[in-house]
Amino acid sequence: MIKLILITGSSGDIGNSIVNSFLKSNYMVIGLDKKSPPLTQKVNFTHIDTDLYKFSEDNTYREEIIFKIKEKVPKKLSKFILVNNAAVQVLKPIQQIKLEDWNQSLYTNTVSPFFLVQGFIDELSSASGHVINISSIHTKLTKANFTCYSASKAALESITRSLAIELSQTGISVNAIAPAAILTKMLKEGLNNDDSKISELEQFHPSKSIGTPEGVALLVKSLTDQDNKFLTGSVIEYNGGINNVLHDPD
Repeated sequence: MIKLILITGSSGDIGNSIVNSFLKSNYMVIGLDKKSPPLTQKVNFTHIDTDLYKFSEDNTYREEIIFKIKEKVPKKLSKFILVNNAAVQVLKPIQQIKLEDWNQSLYTNTVSPFFLVQGFIDELSSASGHVINISSIHTKLTKANFTCYSASKAALESITRSLAIELSQTGISVNAIAPAAILTKMLKEGLNNDDSKISELEQFHPSKSIGTPEGVALLVKSLTDQDNKFLTGSVIEYNGGINNVLHDPD
C-alpha cells in the first residue's frame, strides 16, 4: 500500500527538509509551492505550481488545484498526511499595515490550510489521516512589526483545535507544531546574514542553539509515524526553551 504526504511550501528550507525526510521513508510526496523545488529530479516527488493566496480567494482556481492533486493521488492509500507548512511573513509597523497585508497573511497562512483539509477529508479519513499545521512561537510571544504574521498563526492554531473536534471522530488527527527560531534563509536574511547575530540568538535560547529545518522535519515524521489518534488538537512547541525566557535579541 502506498503512503502519501501532501505538503505546502515544499520548496523552502523547512518544506524541502520535510520532503526529503519522507522520500527517504518511501513516501509518495506531492509538493505545492510557487517556487520550483531545489532538485527537479526526485523519484516519487510531484511538484504542483500553486499560489496559495489565489487558492484561498478564487473558488475556480482552488477547484482546479484540488483536481490536479487528486489526479496524482492513488485510489488506495495506507496513509495520507497533509502538512500545511507554507507561510508569508509581512513585517511592518502598525502604522504601515494595509488591507492587502492582512489579506496576504490570512489567506496564505490561515485560510488555505483550512480549504486543503476541507478538500481532502475523504482521502484523509480513509487512510489513517494526519494533518500537521506549522504554526509559530509568535502566536504567544512576539515582537514589534509581527502583527499580521502572529495573528494569522494564532488563527491557524484555533483552526487546528476546531478541526480536531470535528474530524477526530472520522479517524483524522489534527495537530500543530509551533517552532521558534529555525536556521533558514529567511532567518539569516532577517539578521542581515550577520553570523554574530545568529550566535547571539543562539545564546538567548536555554538550549544554546536554534532549530534546524531537519529538526522540524524529524518532529513532523515522528508525530505522523504513530497511529495514536488520541494525540489530536495539540500544539507542540519546538523552541529550545525560549518560551520560558522574558526577552530575545532584536
